[in-house]
Amino acid sequence: MDEQPKSGKPPENNALAYWAIIGTTALLCFAWLLTGSLMLTLAIIVLGLLHLARHFPDAEAFVTSDPLLVWLRRLSPLIILCIATLILAARHLR
Repeated sequence: MDEQPKSGKPPENNALAYWAIIGTTALLCFAWLLTGSLMLTLAIIVLGLLHLARHFPDAEAFVTSDPLLVWLRRLSPLIILCIATLILAARHLR
């Protein structure tokens, strides 16, 4: 009898996590369209998942326990921009 009615909306306390998942999905689409390479797409998604970990306490504890992952999280926008620039330059030079 303690069941809450299902309204189809995300719970208010998890709204940021849902938006982060939507953003990661958009990043996946962008990465695939940009690179056309499974390996580069996976690299971009791993970097995106480091940011998504902030919304999940167990994943955040794992990321913050490793200094390398923390630095990868901080540098991930720069790394993604470098990958995008290299791919666009390679396509332009062909």
